[in-house]
Amino acid sequence: MTYYRSYRPNRAARKFGGMREFMADRTEKAKKYKLDLSAGFYPYVSGRKSQSLFCVGAELTCDVDKPLFAEAVNAVMQRFPLYKTKLKKGYGGYYLKENSAPVPVFGWNGKPQTPIDPEETNGYRFRFSLDGNRIYLEMFHALTDANGAMRFLLAAVRRYRELSGITFDVNCNIPAFDEPVPSAETEDSFLANYRHIKLSELNLKGMAGGVPHRISGTPLKGALEADERTASADSLIAKAKQAGVTLSAYIAGTAACSIAGGSSLKHSIQIMVPVNLRRMFPSETAHNFITFVRLSLSADKCATLETCVKECAKQLSEKVTRKSMSAFISTTVRAQRNPLFRAVPLCVKWLLIRFGRLFLKSRQTIIVSNLGNISVPPELGVKRLSLMLNTSDNNVTNLGVASCGGVCTLAFTRKIKENDLSERFFHMLGI
Repeated sequence: MTYYRSYRPNRAARKFGGMREFMADRTEKAKKYKLDLSAGFYPYVSGRKSQSLFCVGAELTCDVDKPLFAEAVNAVMQRFPLYKTKLKKGYGGYYLKENSAPVPVFGWNGKPQTPIDPEETNGYRFRFSLDGNRIYLEMFHALTDANGAMRFLLAAVRRYRELSGITFDVNCNIPAFDEPVPSAETEDSFLANYRHIKLSELNLKGMAGGVPHRISGTPLKGALEADERTASADSLIAKAKQAGVTLSAYIAGTAACSIAGGSSLKHSIQIMVPVNLRRMFPSETAHNFITFVRLSLSADKCATLETCVKECAKQLSEKVTRKSMSAFISTTVRAQRNPLFRAVPLCVKWLLIRFGRLFLKSRQTIIVSNLGNISVPPELGVKRLSLMLNTSDNNVTNLGVASCGGVCTLAFTRKIKENDLSERFFHMLGI
C-alpha cells in the first residue's frame, strides 16, 4: 500500500481519510502529549494564511522514488511519536493527540513555507515534499525546532536508503525506524532544567528588545521567495578564523554589514540568533529546546565588515553563557506556569493574544540561524543539507545556514520582491 498524493488531494479522498482516522480513534484510545513550554504561543498566532513554519531539506546523490520514500516516512513515524500527532484544543490550551492516519508525501510546489492545510496532510502539522533529488520537510514550530526536524528528516532518509538495499552501521547516529523510543526524547527539557525564580525576576522586558531597523521592500503576493547559495565550509571557517571569530559570528556580522550597506540606519540592527540549548544542558528531547540571543548593532558598529563581525562575536560571547541560558529557561517556565495564565480558557487567551498582536510588532531586523556542521554517514547518500526560515510582515527577510560533508548552504527567505540584501551578502562572502 502506498501513501503519497499530488499536492492537493480531492475532497472525497480527504473525507474518506478523515472518517478512517475518526473510526481508528474510537476503537483505540489515542495517546496525548503536552506541547513544550516554549511552543504554546505558536498555535495562537497561526492561521490559514500565516503559520510559524520552517523548512529543512536534503539533497541526495540521485532522484528520490516517491512511493518508496512515502513507505519510508510512514515506517519511521513510530520512532517519532511526538510528530505522529494532530494539534487539538483543550480547555486552557493546545495539546497533541496521536494520529493514526497515513502520512502523505507531496510534490514540491516551489513555494517555501506555504501554509499547511491539515485536511491535505491528514491532520499532520508537517509536510514532506519531493523535487527530483531534493527532499523538503516543512514543520510547524509548535512540534519542534530545526534540530529536531533535521533528525526526523535524516531518519526518514535512512529508512528510504534501507528500503533501497543499503545497510547501516548500528552506531551511525541516525535513528532506526524500529528502535525503541528513548523516554528522554519526549521530555520537556525546559521543565527538566528549570530552577525556581520569583515573578519579580522575570526579564520579559529584556527579552522584548527595542525598536529595530526594518528591511523595506515591495511585498510579495502569496508565497515566499528563496535565494540559496553553497560554499566550501572550510573556506568560510578559514575566513572566520582569520577575523578571530566563530563561523556563526562571521555570518551574523556579514548579514549586519550587508543590511547597513543598503540603507541609512535610524535604529540599531537587531539580529536574533537561535541557540541550541542541547549543547549546554543535557537533553535528547525531540521537542523545542532553543532560545534566541539578540545582537544589537548601532550604525557606528557597522562601518566595516571587520567591526560588524567583531561586535557580533563580542555579544555572542557575553550572552551565550550557561548562567544567562539558565535564566532564560527559568523565565520561560515561570511565565507559562503562572496560575492565572493557566486558568484562563483557551478562547479568551486566543482573543487576548490576537488583540495584543495588533499593537506589538516583531522586534528584530533579521533572524540568522546556523545549524552548524551535521555529520552523516556516507551510506545516507546526502550531498548537502539546508534550512529555510519563515518570515512575517515586519520581519521580511531571514537567513538559514547548514553544513554537511564540507558544503555550507546559505538560504535567504524573503517576503519582498527585492533580493539586493542577499546579493550583497553573497558578494561579501565571495560566493
